[in-house]
Amino acid sequence: MLNSLKIELEGEIEKSRSDLLGSLFQGFIMENIDTNYADKLHVSALHPYSQYVTMSDNKIIWTLNTLNNEAKEKIADRIKQMEKVNIKYKGKKYKIVSTKEGSISYQNLVKESYLKDGIRRLKVSFLTPTSFKQNGRYVIFPTVRLIFQSLMMKFDKSSSDMEVFDKDILETFEDCTEITMYKLRSTYFHLDGTKIPAFIGDITITVKGPAQLVNLANLLLRFGTYSGVGIKTGIGMGGIAFE
Repeated sequence: MLNSLKIELEGEIEKSRSDLLGSLFQGFIMENIDTNYADKLHVSALHPYSQYVTMSDNKIIWTLNTLNNEAKEKIADRIKQMEKVNIKYKGKKYKIVSTKEGSISYQNLVKESYLKDGIRRLKVSFLTPTSFKQNGRYVIFPTVRLIFQSLMMKFDKSSSDMEVFDKDILETFEDCTEITMYKLRSTYFHLDGTKIPAFIGDITITVKGPAQLVNLANLLLRFGTYSGVGIKTGIGMGGIAFE
């Protein structure tokens, strides 16, 4: 089960530095979930959640996504019972004003995105600083290969119903898919006194291949609205929206 919890918060924040809250909120999560489960997350190759902070109409919106039932029960269900987010490290408190929740099973995601005719022009918004790591270096411009490689690997780690990663499919994405429009800017994600090079903004991906590839692209990008794209999605990077 994929689940998304959108939490409206009230409190002081520098509007241009909302990314700073990402790592702080991850710390809040770890402090407030079961200790054994937190230890499990630290050593697990699977990161069954993503989270990020955005501003909407001068409101702070914290999006907390979980990628399986266990993560929903142990993380999202725990957080939504709280009345405030207390960041002890910074001495800040954010009141929880409202929550909005939505979920979908992997089976229904496949039915709605893969087993139906998908769109060929895919508009993706990178809502928070996004970056990839390749050959030990940060990559601050998206490519078709990096986007779909990231999503396929996250999908296979999260779903028990279907596996999608295949080198041939990834090469087909490179051959038949391209970024046809973009409105991006470079930026940084601030983390513990360091700055991770990243990008933010909008792109349009056009798929020219067979219908099966079109549908897979639609499936992966919709999944990506829960999993995030690229590195460090658990601390606030790589949050996306997909039309």
